[in-house]
Amino acid sequence: MKNKFFIKHLSMFLLPLLIPLTILGTLSILITQNYIKEDINKNSVNVLKQTKENIELILSETDPMSLVYGNDLKVIEALSSIMKNSSLTHEELISFDILKSFLSAPANARPYIDSFYIYMPNSTGRFISSKQGLSDLQTYNDKEWYSHFIEKDEKVKLWIEPRKVKQFEFESTNTPLVTIYQRIESTNGVIVLNIRPIYIENILKSLSTFPEQCILVVNENNQIIFSDRQPEYLKDLNMDSINKSNEAFYTINAANESFIVSQLNSARYGWKYISIVPQRALYEVPFRIIQITMLLLLISFMLGLVLAFYLTRNRYKQIANIIDIIDSAEKGNPLPSLPERVQDEYGYIVQNIVKTFIEQSYLKVQLSERRYKLQVAQFTALQSQINPHFLFNTLEAVNWETIALTGKPNQVTKIIDNLSEILRYSLTNPEERVSLQTEIKNVKSYLEIQKYRYEDKFDLEWDYDPKVIGFRVMKLLLQPLIENSIYHGIKEKEGHGLIRIKIKLVESALQIAIVDNGLGMNKDTLEMLRNNVETQHEFSEHIGLFNTNKRLKLAYGEAYGITIRSKEGWGTSVYLKIPMTQANTDSVDSDDRL
Repeated sequence: MKNKFFIKHLSMFLLPLLIPLTILGTLSILITQNYIKEDINKNSVNVLKQTKENIELILSETDPMSLVYGNDLKVIEALSSIMKNSSLTHEELISFDILKSFLSAPANARPYIDSFYIYMPNSTGRFISSKQGLSDLQTYNDKEWYSHFIEKDEKVKLWIEPRKVKQFEFESTNTPLVTIYQRIESTNGVIVLNIRPIYIENILKSLSTFPEQCILVVNENNQIIFSDRQPEYLKDLNMDSINKSNEAFYTINAANESFIVSQLNSARYGWKYISIVPQRALYEVPFRIIQITMLLLLISFMLGLVLAFYLTRNRYKQIANIIDIIDSAEKGNPLPSLPERVQDEYGYIVQNIVKTFIEQSYLKVQLSERRYKLQVAQFTALQSQINPHFLFNTLEAVNWETIALTGKPNQVTKIIDNLSEILRYSLTNPEERVSLQTEIKNVKSYLEIQKYRYEDKFDLEWDYDPKVIGFRVMKLLLQPLIENSIYHGIKEKEGHGLIRIKIKLVESALQIAIVDNGLGMNKDTLEMLRNNVETQHEFSEHIGLFNTNKRLKLAYGEAYGITIRSKEGWGTSVYLKIPMTQANTDSVDSDDRL
């Protein structure tokens, strides 16, 4: 009987451990060997896409500069005058300070930007540097960019090249830079952006997912612009043949070794984003899985053996005592003396069940309190995303400075006033409910800014019953949804856009619809957007939809949220509803009137 107990306990411990481990290890090895190339391809493509997005986002820093310095005639005239005249008037000094501030702001705010240069043809060799202000080619340490600009064919509007620059006389080594040239067509000038490659190389290192993986960014002249590392095997590879290949995923051989290459092209810059992984890295993962599986099997077997022996000995003794007591009771013999306190495992089981029940009841109460606190914290966190106190104070200072410079209110001060009103509105108590009329007033201030920014590219139609304007809603309910319509529907649309906001009271709920005639989206994109909005993790695009949906659910329950409908080429509609309660049907406050 004792042997049967031992075999039973050994099987009880070993089978649940060994069978899943064996199946898991075998399946892991098979799946890894059969699909690891495909996984590498997918991961490499994702890494290259992230690399392309991050780098091209950095490289696009010259676009706003080009809009200001290349298209604004007043700015161009002011720059030309500043660079040509040997002495500057008071008005030119003021203009220069403003232009230099605009040029230096991104360079000071972004760690990857080394400097900006703005040059327009002049006989004195002057240009504006974000580091030193008004400079000239005779005294400035970095002159190489000018010669490259002069030598470049005028038909080329945008090009990028790696350089090494000695920025100061006392430096013993040259600083590596990546320079972006964007020609100003109206004056044949140039905007030069110098980027520190070490920042981008650190980004590439963080994106690398495989051992010995190398991520390269190569320009149209087969120069390596950025790389996360320079492994020894790169010397054995023929980079010219890799650059000439148009395949997205393939294998090459060099120095008796195979390498898996994935690449992605950049249409704007003519670059290639290349991932190279030695094929030997493929076999490291299966080998490690086999080692770990065998180690776990050995540990499981030894652990099961020890536990089975220990439990068999103890339980056999306990069961033997129980059988003795039962036999004694059946035969009428005196029962053995029992211990004063319950010390066997069955007594402990009963005690633990009672204890566990009490602890679970207490934990349920704690969990309910924590969930409530979490909802409050999430609600406050969502509101705090749009409560930049420092920005409000800064805008107030900019507003007064603008009036002081111009001598009177103007379009800029009007925009600042509207933005200040929006920030003042968001800086008050985030949990406070406001009337619908107050929310509409805030939206109109926001739209004044957007209509100026997009030069009246769209119109807005309001359709609501005056009876609903006293309905109290959460703050910043409409603005994120309207912003989403502008940025993702109207902005890229050709021609004039229209956004309709319909608000009506149906039975016991307030129903709101934001409808635009923008680009719309296809079924796959719409389904992906709906899934993203419902997830518990934030995502970079459509953050307004995500936050509004989450706030509605936190405020009114999971049954309430936003509904999205769209058709490609026709536009997008966002629907939501708010339940009617005593707390949100009060009359309009006196300070809420339009």
